[in-house]
Amino acid sequence: MEVTRYNKLSLDNIQFDKPENKGTVYYGPMLYDLNPLLLQSSRLKVKEIKEIDKQKYLIIETDTSDFSFYDKLVKLDDHILEKTYQNSEEWFNKELPMDILENMYKRITSPFKKDETPSIQFKIPYHKENIQTKVYNQANEIIDVSTLVPGSTIISMVQVKGLKFLKQIYYCDLFLSQIKLINETVTIKSGHCLIEDAEDTEDTEGVEDDSKTNDGKYDYEILDEEVIQKSKEIEEMELSISERKQIIENEQSKLSKLEEQLQFLK
Repeated sequence: MEVTRYNKLSLDNIQFDKPENKGTVYYGPMLYDLNPLLLQSSRLKVKEIKEIDKQKYLIIETDTSDFSFYDKLVKLDDHILEKTYQNSEEWFNKELPMDILENMYKRITSPFKKDETPSIQFKIPYHKENIQTKVYNQANEIIDVSTLVPGSTIISMVQVKGLKFLKQIYYCDLFLSQIKLINETVTIKSGHCLIEDAEDTEDTEGVEDDSKTNDGKYDYEILDEEVIQKSKEIEEMELSISERKQIIENEQSKLSKLEEQLQFLK
C-alpha cells in the first residue's frame, strides 16, 4: 500500500469515477494511479479535539511559517471543483454552472484571516465506539488518542476516498487513517549545520545524523512501512473472517432448511 507525500502529489494523476446511487447519496470513488489515495501530511500541530453531537473532530494547525500542506489541500479543493464542472454533463446529464458548484461544494479547507494560522478539521472515525484511526508514537507502538493534547506535533495519513453528493451539498470523503505523534526532543550536535538542501542527494562528508534512516528519510517524517503493512494485513484478515462468517451463516441456513424438510417427512 503506497503512501504519497503531500508535496509529491500530482493532481492530474487522480482518477474520478462516475458517482453512482448508493441509497440516500451518490458516491464517486477517487483513486491515484489506480490505487487508493493515501496522503501523508507535513508536520502539524494539534489545536484541539472537539465533540459535536457525539462525533469527535481533530482540529490541526499548520506550521506558522509553512503553509504548504494547507496550500496543497486548497489546490485539491480547486481541482475537485474543476473536475466536477468538466464531468457534470456525463455524471448528472446536465452541465452545472461553476457558481452553483462552488456554492454546493463543502471544502476541505477553510479561509483564514491575515496573521492567523490556517487550521483543518478532520472527523475522527468510530465504529461501534471503537476508534478506526490508528495513533502511533515514534516507536510505532499504538497509543490512545487522548495522548494527542493541544500543542502536540503530529504527522497524519489521510485516505482520500471519493466524492459524496447529497441533495444540496457535496464534499470530499476523507478517512483519517493514521496519526504519528512526534517526539519533540531533538538532540543538537554542536559544530554542524543541521539544515539540509532537499535537492542535494549527496551525503555531507563528516556530518552524521542519527535520525536519518538508511534510505535517506527522517524517521519523524515517515509513517513506517511496517506499520502500514501491518494495517493492511489486519484489514485482509478482518475481511477473510467476515467472508468465512458469511459462509458459515449460509451453511447454517441450508442446514436449517434440511432439518425442516426432514421433520416434515417424519
